[in-house]
Parts: sequence; structure tokens; C-alpha cells
Amino acid sequence: MKHTTKREAVYGVFCLLFVLALFLRTSTAIIVEDLMADFAIPAAALGLMASAFFYAYSLVQLPVGMLSDRIGVRYTVVVSGMLGVAGTVLFAYSPGIQMATGARLLTGIGTAGVWVPALKYLSLAYRPEEFATRTSIISTVGSLGLLFATLPLALLVEMVGWRLSFILVAAALLMLVVLAWSLMGAHTAPGPVATASKSKLEKENDLSPAPVPFWRHRTFWRFALWAFLVYGVQFSFQGLWGAAYLQNTYGISRETAGSHLLFASLGILAGGLFWGFLSDRYFRARRPVLFLGTLGMLIAWAIMSTLASYPGPFLTSLLYLALGLFSIVFLINFSCVKEIFPVAKAGTAIGAINTFMLLSVAVYQGVTGYIIDHFLKNGSALTAYRAVFFLYLGSIVAAFLLVFFMPETFPNREK
Repeated sequence: MKHTTKREAVYGVFCLLFVLALFLRTSTAIIVEDLMADFAIPAAALGLMASAFFYAYSLVQLPVGMLSDRIGVRYTVVVSGMLGVAGTVLFAYSPGIQMATGARLLTGIGTAGVWVPALKYLSLAYRPEEFATRTSIISTVGSLGLLFATLPLALLVEMVGWRLSFILVAAALLMLVVLAWSLMGAHTAPGPVATASKSKLEKENDLSPAPVPFWRHRTFWRFALWAFLVYGVQFSFQGLWGAAYLQNTYGISRETAGSHLLFASLGILAGGLFWGFLSDRYFRARRPVLFLGTLGMLIAWAIMSTLASYPGPFLTSLLYLALGLFSIVFLINFSCVKEIFPVAKAGTAIGAINTFMLLSVAVYQGVTGYIIDHFLKNGSALTAYRAVFFLYLGSIVAAFLLVFFMPETFPNREK
């Protein structure tokens, strides 16, 4: 009972840490206008500043996974968390774009040490058939951070300003890091270590993952490419342009734009549990779930790409809700990757796939910033954002086609 209680307490801390990690990842969307005014910068410069977070986050994912495997989850989480605190404070006090970019780099490195160690912890402390559901719960709770980074942050910024808002977030992060250190103790998996089940892929000689590292495993690259195409689209939009698109194109207020962006977060919140349940309990398979989620994204972005005028509060919120709901299917991708590698290598493999996901956001944020600046020179804001949406749509089409080439990875169970 004591081990179970401690295990659940650590699990709860990971959930709360992920709330702040996702908040910091997407919080710049609400303060775009403030940053451009305070730093006197164009959209392209802002895109590069925002992408710095994701470049840093993505580049340390593999080292974070390796550290989780070798030195343990506790030290990886605490060291990373302290770097995140420092980066957030520096961002709040940044006098210009150069320091702000450096601060976001540091924040990206710091918050990178939450998700991969959490999944490593799950692979050790829980049974394999619980992995997708437990992952979905962490993501669902963590998605509150995306929600807090919309209308609640907009209201907080209006009251105390964006700088003090980030100081408060840094204080909360510091408290959670200290709590993580005290709760984890010397052991990060207090219960019996979960035993990995044989997956279907491990029974196929041509796809057996055990003898080869992830970069030589051909199946890994299919999941990595899919993750790159999907994740970069949603979080370059939700994390940077989602509110600015509505403000610049349709002239609505920050608070109204934030309320629409909140629905994207609600979609992620609902979808996190939905896709995990659908995969673990209903389909008992991974690929059909990836198919349905990617198809939903394709339809939603096709609609977004053809909008010629503001569709009204209800339909706009519904569209944003759909984008969040379908995009969170990327969680199933983590289960797929975990299931094609031994548990001992789970941290490294998950860190590698997360690298591609976060790198994609950095790439998409930088590219879309240049696209917007280019089209704003000779056209309207609607034309600029529509060009971005066509890029998004093309990426999702490619991801949808890639699903047909993915193997099923759901673990066999003894009857």
C-alpha cells in the first residue's frame, strides 16, 4: 500500500509538472502583440524567438532519454526543472529580443526533462497494457497548461502584465521541482518493475527491434516522420499563431481570441483520454486510432484553409475544438514506439521520437513567420494565414498517407 501511494504521488507530480511545461510551451500565443510592441520586432523575428524554445527542447530530447535510462528519472527531472525556472525568470526580465530568445532556449532545455522521464517512469512502474491509458491521463491533466495559456493568461496579463505573469509561473515550477526531489527519493519506481509484453513486431524476424539501435530500425522512421508532420502543425498554430490569426484577420479582441484558443485546449483535454481508451480498451490496436485521428485533422484543416470570413463564435470555437481533439492522437504514437523497443531502451526511443516532434514545431514556427511576413507585404492578413494553412494541410495529407505504411504494434496478451 505504501509503495502504491508513493507511486501515485510521483505520478501526480509528473502531471503537474507537465501542466507547467505545456503552459510555457504555448504561452507566447497570447502575448504576441505585447512582445512585438515591447521588442519592436516583425512576425519573422517573433517566429524565430518562439522556435528557439522548440529547437532547444527537441535537441535535448535524446540526451534526456539516455539520462533517464542511465542516471535515473529523479536527477534528470530536478536538474532540468531548475534550468526551466532560470529560463522563465530571464524571459520575464528580458529587455530585448536577443535576451528573450536566449531565455526561451533555456526554458526549452529545462522543460524538456518532464515528458520523456515521465514515460520512462510509466514503463517501469506500471504494466504494459496500462501504458497508453496512463500516458493519456498525464497528457490530459497536462493539457490544463494549454488551457491556462489561453483566456486565463489573457486575463492575468491584462491585470498584472506579461512579465509578472511569468515570474509567478517560475515560482510555481520551483515548488514542483522541490516536491519532485523529495517524493522520488532514491527510487523512481517504488513498485515492482513492469514486465514488458512481447509485441507483434518483436515476433516478426524482419522487424525485431532488440538487436539494433533506434536509428537503424526502419519502422521507427515511419513513426518519426508521422510525428514530425502532425505535431509541428498543431503546436506552431496553437502555440503561436492561433490567437494572432483571429486578431489580425478578423479584428477581434485578445480576450475573444483567447476564448477560441481555449477550445483547442479543451479538445486536447478531452481527446487525451478518448484516444487512449479507444486504443487500449475498444480497438485494442494502434493503427486504426492513428487513422481516425489523422483523418479528422485533415478534414479540420481543409475547412480552415477555405474560410473567407469570420464564421462566428460558435463555429470558430467548434473548429478549434476539433483541431485540438484530433491532434492529440499523437499520444498513441508514443505507445507504438515504446512497443517496438525493449523496456530498457524505452527512455532513449521515446526521447528520440519526441526530438522529431519538438523539432517540427521549431521548423514550422520559423517557416510560417516568414510566410506571413512575405504575404503581408503585398496582400491581406487573410491571404498570409491562408498560405500557412495550405502548408499545414499538405503536411496532414502526407501524414494521412503514411498511416497506411505503419505496422500494428499493440502487445499480444495471454488469454
